[in-house]
Amino acid sequence: MAAQAARQPVLPSNPRVTASFHWESSARMLRATFAPGKQGTLLIDGNGVEFRGESQSGQLWAFGEIQTALLAPHRLTIKTYLNRSLHRPGERTYRFRLAQAIPPAVAAQFAQAVARPLQNADPAPDAPAIATIPARHRAIASGTNGVLRIRQNGIDYVTSSKDDSRSWRWADLQTLSNPDPYHLFVFGFRDTYTFDLKAPLSESLLDWASDEIFAHGESTTAPAVPRTRPTERGAAGRSQP
Repeated sequence: MAAQAARQPVLPSNPRVTASFHWESSARMLRATFAPGKQGTLLIDGNGVEFRGESQSGQLWAFGEIQTALLAPHRLTIKTYLNRSLHRPGERTYRFRLAQAIPPAVAAQFAQAVARPLQNADPAPDAPAIATIPARHRAIASGTNGVLRIRQNGIDYVTSSKDDSRSWRWADLQTLSNPDPYHLFVFGFRDTYTFDLKAPLSESLLDWASDEIFAHGESTTAPAVPRTRPTERGAAGRSQP
């Protein structure tokens, strides 16, 4: 591989990311057409995301320049704030297929560094949980079976079905709706999941989770913007008598 040019991040390193944060994998940058794409190495560290092609210098996206992302064990998609070329509408999106699976810990640090809402399909199945509830994710065509894990920092859905797992930070969520103890609607900024619960979800746990969503939403909302507290009776989605 040719010598790489010195990395010049667009923005300074993110202070939320630890100095030990570093991961890399062989990867292919996919193209919008049926072309085979570009082979190289993908790196994720405190500077952001970098792709080094086999025959040219690296391309770096600082975390502050990533609008949103989709992380899965062997896939990464990042949407930037850059305009698309040739006067096409929208912003540039880059897609990568990864030879090595992204560890859940790296996916969590990536989400923390980006800060803005994204989709993380790479939860840690053994992360500490306040409560676990067996559940089915209901989809249009079929669905998957797995476990909902209510954590201190968010909600995970862990399933063996490919790419259907999710790890939501509180900042990724808008609200929860629980019309009865055996159903839960998870409304995220980037996706929505409908769950049939195989064990009941308690009111106290729902109210606590709704409080966390509200608190994290307040921390990123300008004080002048009014908000309705989601834990007021009925705002969390419970049916009214």
